[in-house]
Amino acid sequence: MKYWNSNPFNIRQESLSIKDGALDFAGRHREVSEAFLVGDSPSLWLGRIISSRRLRLFFILFLLFFAILFTRLVYLQFIKSGDYVSLAEGNRLRLEFIQPVRGIIFDRFSVPLVENIATFSLFFNPNDFKAQPAQREEIRKILSGLAFDEREADEILASESYLWQPVKENLEYETAIKLMLQTVELSSLRIEVDPQRKYPDDSALAHLLGYTSRITPEEKDEYLGLGYQLTEKVGRVGLEEFYQTELRGIPGKKQSEVDSLGRETNVIASEPAMAGDNIFLSLDIGLQRQIYKTLAARVPAKAGAVIALDPNNGKIRALVSWPTYDNNQFSLGLSQDYYQKLLDNPLKPFINRALSGEYPSGSTVKLIMAVAGLEEGLITKATSILSLGGVWYDKWFFPDWKAGGHGRTNLIKALAESVNTYFYYLALEEFEGHRGLGLDKILHYYRKFGLGHVLGIDLAGEKSGFLPSQQWKEEVKDEPWYPGDTLHLAIGQGDLLVTPLQVAVYTSVIANGGTLYRPSLLEKIANPETGEIKTVQPEIIREKLATEKSIGIVAEGMREAVLSGSARGIDLAGIRVAGKTGTAEVGGNKSPHAWFTGYLPYENPGLVLTVLVENGGEGSETAVPIARDIAGWYAENRF
Repeated sequence: MKYWNSNPFNIRQESLSIKDGALDFAGRHREVSEAFLVGDSPSLWLGRIISSRRLRLFFILFLLFFAILFTRLVYLQFIKSGDYVSLAEGNRLRLEFIQPVRGIIFDRFSVPLVENIATFSLFFNPNDFKAQPAQREEIRKILSGLAFDEREADEILASESYLWQPVKENLEYETAIKLMLQTVELSSLRIEVDPQRKYPDDSALAHLLGYTSRITPEEKDEYLGLGYQLTEKVGRVGLEEFYQTELRGIPGKKQSEVDSLGRETNVIASEPAMAGDNIFLSLDIGLQRQIYKTLAARVPAKAGAVIALDPNNGKIRALVSWPTYDNNQFSLGLSQDYYQKLLDNPLKPFINRALSGEYPSGSTVKLIMAVAGLEEGLITKATSILSLGGVWYDKWFFPDWKAGGHGRTNLIKALAESVNTYFYYLALEEFEGHRGLGLDKILHYYRKFGLGHVLGIDLAGEKSGFLPSQQWKEEVKDEPWYPGDTLHLAIGQGDLLVTPLQVAVYTSVIANGGTLYRPSLLEKIANPETGEIKTVQPEIIREKLATEKSIGIVAEGMREAVLSGSARGIDLAGIRVAGKTGTAEVGGNKSPHAWFTGYLPYENPGLVLTVLVENGGEGSETAVPIARDIAGWYAENRF
């Protein structure tokens, strides 16, 4: 049998079986060590070929590989295709938010109190920068030209945010134009017209209006959750903060196509921004300015506050805290020197003393004490005592402010001359044969007239003052409540604390005949887009706090204070005024706080005026002249 032909790789042997990849010639051929032999030798041996088992394994692996590849292809093409399309579209499409125009704040005569002015700012988008890392050196060069050092530039470029953020604000016009040309090819930098708030009455309205500024890194998450952009500015303190939602408006949106450099090529869709609401206040800007000028002239080196309000509805006509600050410095870019100067000022100009200052009330609280005594039937208009300069209780002497006393004193004289002795007798439930209110009733009436809690004015930062109690003193001071504590409470001394706003509000209760209104500044809100106007109605906290008779007697005492008592000299030609002074001791070597609170005209009150001067001395000597200047301007210009 012939085992091979002339082609050595063509093996033909019909009777030979090939199994397990080996050819076995049963020893008839010589052994060789190579894989095969080719030549004239009559023998051929093919040592090994691929086994069928390995071939099957290879084929299975081959199918498995293509199955995985096919599955991945299906996953990417069908399941994840939407995500990748969105990602691709994101590289091609850009969604931008359009800032709305912030609403304007007006006074009651429609005089604008703020302005929106156009400035230029440079913005940076870290997300776009990461997509174009080749722009790094050019961006660093631009930042260097804006006085950023190497460390500051690195911090800007290393930002992890995906949103536009401000880099440099309030750019000069020439600088902005130059940067517009430099950033044309840079998708991560852009110059925009950036609206800024400007306050024409620099400092006169600072505490009342507040200011606007950028969202800080600490606030970022909170505001982003509310739908804000980091390019926006938000209200800080005052009305700008309290009415932030109304003033902000609704941002617009623009979706556009961009090229590989991030340049806009086509606007696909846009939604215009909705301007913020305009708000109209009860404020009288003329009166506000006059109060500011009066404080600057009368007490330039003191601190204090003045509040003017309409007693018939609780609407604020003026609110000034002194000293103040320039809110434009905060809105248009605060310098470190100016900020440090404010921090170093011992008078602490950041504090809005009209709302947040808490002081002993001094004798102004005797208005409430008088109402309480009349309402409880403990005194009448004619009830009198003999003032000899003070009273003794046990071994303690509680003085009157006038040495030797005021002599025979009824309620009208007690209010007019602020006679402490009269209110000492009214304070204790029983004292030297006189029946009085006692601690619980005093606190009850103080609370009714608005002390010890916030009144809810539409400004942030209002404080509640403080009403001491027997339980408080035992828990905090670890001391019992003494009768002497009640005597101090009755004349506005001791631990009692009030705010100037609270004093103005309880004075308005006397002026209007018994109604406690919630103080407010807002008159109406106007939507500039739709023309819709929402008017805000006065809100009553409590009414009928006392009978007309009781309030009329107290008002008579306040009128007598102007005619012959501690507030004399404030009366105006043709306009009669009612008032009450207060001198609140603060202890130590410091001068007492000076108070005046009153209203005009006496017959038909239209304005309550409350003045506080910290460490100003006697109320009659410091607060009354300030009130007289302000009331005189008001009588001349508003009647």
